[in-house]
Amino acid sequence: MRIVVLGAGLIGVLTAYYLAKDGHEVVVVDRQGDVGLETSFANGALITPSTSDSWAAPGTPQKILKWLGREEAPLLLRPSAFPGITRWGLAFLANCRAPRWRANTEAVLGLALYSMQELHALLADCAIDFDRNKPGLLKLFRDPLSMASAQRAGALYAELGIDTRLLSPEACVEIEPALAPIGHQISGGMFYPGDESGDSWKFTTGVADLCRAQGVDFRLSTRVLELPTRAGRIAGITTDKGTLTGDAYVLALGSYSTGLARSLGFRLPVYPAKGYSITVEAKGWNAGPRIPIADDGRKMAVTPLGSRLRVGGTVEFAGYDTRLNETRGRMLVEGLGGILPLYPRNAAITHWAGLRPLTPSGRPIIGATPLPNLFVNAGHGPLGFTLACGAGRALADLIQGRPPGIDLASFALAQH
Repeated sequence: MRIVVLGAGLIGVLTAYYLAKDGHEVVVVDRQGDVGLETSFANGALITPSTSDSWAAPGTPQKILKWLGREEAPLLLRPSAFPGITRWGLAFLANCRAPRWRANTEAVLGLALYSMQELHALLADCAIDFDRNKPGLLKLFRDPLSMASAQRAGALYAELGIDTRLLSPEACVEIEPALAPIGHQISGGMFYPGDESGDSWKFTTGVADLCRAQGVDFRLSTRVLELPTRAGRIAGITTDKGTLTGDAYVLALGSYSTGLARSLGFRLPVYPAKGYSITVEAKGWNAGPRIPIADDGRKMAVTPLGSRLRVGGTVEFAGYDTRLNETRGRMLVEGLGGILPLYPRNAAITHWAGLRPLTPSGRPIIGATPLPNLFVNAGHGPLGFTLACGAGRALADLIQGRPPGIDLASFALAQH
């Protein structure tokens, strides 16, 4: 078939890769001038099944209320989010009940583990340079209460098959010597040896190169204007550079998938959650971290990427506003100093913000839509890098007519 994929981020590019491997003629359309320039560009760089638990969790509503109006809060709900977030927010609150949280976490974790298998299979076949670190993620806790909560979450992950190791403060420093200056501030940690990390933009560009080698046609700097329909099916794509037609279409535009779905008469419950990052040039600093470090109290993570450090964190609900906020950027710089006080203070720092496409349940939407030749792969939230390979492979299987390697029932549009 000829298949048109809307979106050249990590999700769209991987979907195109697996479709092309199946022998389809694939066209990828994106408004940006290169692949992976929005949510995939400078995110937290983590591939972490161990963070599959949904943000919609018991206790989250109380935290949101506590943080209202605090510019430095880890999670910030701005007035500009209303009224657009109202319906989504009510569904989010409904998913904060313990049984739903567990069911959502189990579903996402299953996809995350499947995705990790597909990632390893891809990398076994194809060499991609994306500043990949050795496996492992270390989560730090700075007070006994947080540590006790982490043990409960760790018990769930262990029950679901994740290798989880509870660490003393001394063991945290042994695994990551860069933490020695703050060893006395740590109550303990959780180590997840199976998690991975690397530069998601470099990975996206590497997979795009593999796609081009398979004949995938990238139509970049091309804006989608409309998806006209005929007899209940997509008839083509109207762009600012003409019309594209195909046998099937995939909607993989992240947070921007919602508007196109609405224009076609159905609802995608995806809302943008803005995240921030800084990238610190740390070339020559030999005492830097070797694996990612997540600070539970600060709700941020530091990931080494070659000669750079990526610091990602904070959540801001502010609609489609992608502007940088000085206070939240400063929070990340200060947080880096609180985790790695010896980092080179004269290093160049680049600030970035991007929109995580989040569903109320935390489960992405993968599969069919009310239009028989339109499919969707969107709503991966903060786990795009973690879920991308599995989501792309599973959707390609579905389009091909093969049973996917993972049951997609939990990710169907009808379940959201």
